Amino acid sequence: MTEPSSKMPKDASKYFIPQFILAHFSHHVSTGVLVPLLPMVRETFNLNYFQSGVLISSFSLSYGLAQVPMAIFSDRLGRLPIIILGLLGVCFASMAVSLTQDFWQMVPCFVAMGVFGGTYHAPASSFISQVLSMEKRGKGLGFHLVGGNASFFLTPAMAVGVATLFQSWRTAFFVLALPSLLVSLLLWFNLRRSADEIEKKSSPSSAAVGESREKELPGQPRISWLEMIRSVGFLVILSVSMFVVAAGVNSYLPLYMVDQHHLSPNWAGILPGIVYAGGIAGGPLGGALSDALGRKKVILVSIALSGPLFLVVTLAPFGIVLLLFLALYGLVMSMRMPVVESHIADVIPVERRTTVLGVYFLFSQETTAATTPLIGYLIDLYGTNPVFISLGLWLCLAATVGWLFRRHL
Repeated sequence: MTEPSSKMPKDASKYFIPQFILAHFSHHVSTGVLVPLLPMVRETFNLNYFQSGVLISSFSLSYGLAQVPMAIFSDRLGRLPIIILGLLGVCFASMAVSLTQDFWQMVPCFVAMGVFGGTYHAPASSFISQVLSMEKRGKGLGFHLVGGNASFFLTPAMAVGVATLFQSWRTAFFVLALPSLLVSLLLWFNLRRSADEIEKKSSPSSAAVGESREKELPGQPRISWLEMIRSVGFLVILSVSMFVVAAGVNSYLPLYMVDQHHLSPNWAGILPGIVYAGGIAGGPLGGALSDALGRKKVILVSIALSGPLFLVVTLAPFGIVLLLFLALYGLVMSMRMPVVESHIADVIPVERRTTVLGVYFLFSQETTAATTPLIGYLIDLYGTNPVFISLGLWLCLAATVGWLFRRHL
């Protein structure tokens, strides 16, 4: 079910992963500016909570829904061109936000940003897996995750810092869009020719690939969609269940710290950065371990550890222990992310891989978009601590189900 890796020329592959780390970082910088600047935007346009939510949803819903169509285009037109188009698109959409003069002008800008943002994750993960062999795939995708987590960690401070320095949130939207433009040019000039060669070699019509598959999988029929679902479906469901918890924690952790531990809002607002800081180490660690020990083992261990670690966070008093376990929780939650992508790449043929990854990211994005307001509603009814403890128990339940049915993974 796998294909041989498509080797890049040495001059292009030398900084291949670092370039995609920068691309991942710049993508989330451009798309992550709204939330930290929302108080300033709200003041400018005198927005209520509903209008503020419309801005966030206009991006997040289009971002999730665009994953599969963009993945399909990527499988047909090539991965790198779609990635570059998306980086340019989020750049210009963010610049357009900086020029808006009314709330309703901002909404289509964020819809466009979401559509162009849907071009990145599935094509990038597919392209990286295409270049790297199975023995190096997990490590490579793990380091790619560093760019995203580093952006989540740094973007709020950069956005507020630029806006404060120039006394304008508009300037922050414009300035922080520039990295996507620069990285898109970097990828185009450095990888375009090599990417064209890789796409040709990996094309389903390529005789070379056909011969290599016959040698690698003699006598086996082409994998069907049903076989693909059986191969990755259960792991994807487990992973999406963890995304639900992660979205709730990342969205409401500052409020939890204010209500449960009576922290000031300013200090509480930086605590999600500790989760992402743990994730910076978790991605490469999980990917490297999966290359050495196997994908399924690392995914199951990640799920098994995440529940108890988060329960410690909900039960511990505020202090060093709580912060340490918060970072460890972020580490183990991130461990599984490149491993799931690697597992999909291992079993899905290259000509369908981006589409399958797009479906995976669609479920992840839309499930979290739907459940985050539900978690907020439950917090309004029962309070932050009971709901956060329930999220920890949900992770423990997911781990139990995973271990009981591990033979079917």
